[in-house]
Amino acid sequence: MSRVRILGIGSPAGDDQAGWLTVDALHAAGLEAVEIDKLDRPGASLIPLLAGVSRLILIDAMRGGGQAGDIRRFDQQDWPAYDQGLSSHGIGVLDALLLARELDALPPRIDLYGIEIGTACLSETATAPVRQAAGQLAGEIAASLALTLPSH
Repeated sequence: MSRVRILGIGSPAGDDQAGWLTVDALHAAGLEAVEIDKLDRPGASLIPLLAGVSRLILIDAMRGGGQAGDIRRFDQQDWPAYDQGLSSHGIGVLDALLLARELDALPPRIDLYGIEIGTACLSETATAPVRQAAGQLAGEIAASLALTLPSH
């Protein structure tokens, strides 16, 4: 049986909640046969969470020079070239995935998404463009899963 895991990476600070907001919207969509979790800046502790997963979907905030709310998908060949990383916390998501690749611990399929944030701030709420992007991305992910997951 295929095992799908969706992980929203972030923190409780402002736009860094982008991954969390996306998984909140996915929870609200009532997806079945999918594991959905929020992680607070997991670093290398992300690697054990990949075991036994056939498809991994990761969502994190990013700062890549785009407009706040821009959504970007990263393919594995993009990882080493993206020198800004996906997170600003210690060992970031890309670093952890590159290490997992060296350890031959990556799932067969990985969908990695970044939501562009504006300025980092310590407010409790994310900005409107990031909240809107999280909802949009959740809809896209739910639609793609509906096409690939067995129906019950």
